[in-house]
Amino acid sequence: MKYRLVREEDAPNLLKIYKPYVEKTAITFEYELPSIEEFRQRIIKISSIFPYIVVIDDNDKIIGYAYANSYRERKAYDWVVELSIYLDENERGHHVGYKLYRRLLAALTTLNYHRAYACITYPNDLSHAFHEKFGFREIGVMEKSGYKFSQWWGIEWMDLALQESDDVKDTLRISDLDDSEIEEILK
Repeated sequence: MKYRLVREEDAPNLLKIYKPYVEKTAITFEYELPSIEEFRQRIIKISSIFPYIVVIDDNDKIIGYAYANSYRERKAYDWVVELSIYLDENERGHHVGYKLYRRLLAALTTLNYHRAYACITYPNDLSHAFHEKFGFREIGVMEKSGYKFSQWWGIEWMDLALQESDDVKDTLRISDLDDSEIEEILK
């Protein structure tokens, strides 16, 4: 497998991965699949600041992606991110997600972020266990937060400290790293 930062031309392939999550699950609370252009704009906006990583199999097919995004808009939240990960539905259970997430967390640590939050549809025991493997801990469940497929779903928040020190350094954009630093994170 290979890892690289997303490109805007990846939008159609990423949208194919995302489609079953929208249409078959409550893992995302979106009801309708975004257009390719809307999805491309999301990629451009997020990847201009945050790590947005794709994993590619030996046949040069994108089989998953993970990214960080702003948690909230206020300045005091600048050191905190919310994470997302989506895998091709045929790749779950093959440790692809673990390897991808590990690289995302390494990038965020390098960029001086202090905390990562995961917002998980509740209940979702697999996602909970997945995040626990990285050291995430549950910080709360909000009942009946989303309504999809004729039922209410909660959300579980989990968090992970990315820095051992409470010292605050300015966060960096992914574009602030040079090619060798990015290559080191993605290897």
